[in-house]
Amino acid sequence: MQKSILKKIVNVLKYIAIYNLSAKMITFAIPKLLHMQFRQLHSESFVYLAEVSKFQHMWSFFGRSYHYNLFIGIAEFLIGALVLFPRTRLIALLLSLGVCLNIFVLNIEFEVFFAISHITFDLVITLVLLLEYYKDIYQFFIKLGGKFNKVISKPKHKFLRLFPYIFLVVLSVGYFVFSIFVKSMYSVNHEIVGSYELNTLKVNDSIVTLRKGSIGKKPMLFFEHNSQLVLSAQDTMYVGFYMIKDEKISLGFDTPTTFGLQRLIDVDFNENQIKGSSENNKVFEIGYQRLTEKEDYLNGLYQ
Repeated sequence: MQKSILKKIVNVLKYIAIYNLSAKMITFAIPKLLHMQFRQLHSESFVYLAEVSKFQHMWSFFGRSYHYNLFIGIAEFLIGALVLFPRTRLIALLLSLGVCLNIFVLNIEFEVFFAISHITFDLVITLVLLLEYYKDIYQFFIKLGGKFNKVISKPKHKFLRLFPYIFLVVLSVGYFVFSIFVKSMYSVNHEIVGSYELNTLKVNDSIVTLRKGSIGKKPMLFFEHNSQLVLSAQDTMYVGFYMIKDEKISLGFDTPTTFGLQRLIDVDFNENQIKGSSENNKVFEIGYQRLTEKEDYLNGLYQ
């Protein structure tokens, strides 16, 4: 009786582990398919290589190629889907072992400390679930038999047989819709997001001589995908925000610039110029030019 109860508890824990691994893989796969993970900020792309952290270096490396993200995302999605079904579970677990072990080493070596705990958990789950197949794995890879003689038992209840399909469809579609929603909140305007060189700056019709800031070799302006605005000029970097609504833009910085700009209201803008009044009634005209894809590869990567 006690052995029967223990067996049921172990079986329940096993399926909790399986569905946990499936959910983790699918929810990490979908953002990669939508090119949401490993996004690099334009302002960070102008930091000299010697000054880039290990984490930022790895992040930008993976983020540079969408097709590589697509490849990883498809692999993770296949793991999340195949692990749900007894006939394909071993394939999924072997794939998961390779993926998790690779990510585990990357996270340690590139100091992605916040992600080490969750990938360790996924790796442990994968190894524990693989224990059930150790004899078959030994036979296939060592003895070259490759035969799995156990008959796969199907759940008696129809709902239990259908549940893996329901779980897969509901989680995948639901998280895809959720990811699209999150992406829409930050993708304010694909046409304006990017890196720009500042050409001219006028304050009340007086020309301000621009010097390079703390990022890059020229005065720069960065419109980021997360509504962040970064100005690199006058030997300083200013961080703020921008918002586009009904073809009008509002922008501001957390701290005032050396030439008195903190927030612009009544702003007119086009692809080469921003003109508006500040809260202290100064009129600013900012002329800028978008960098080519050759000058900044990120300007063509997320279009």
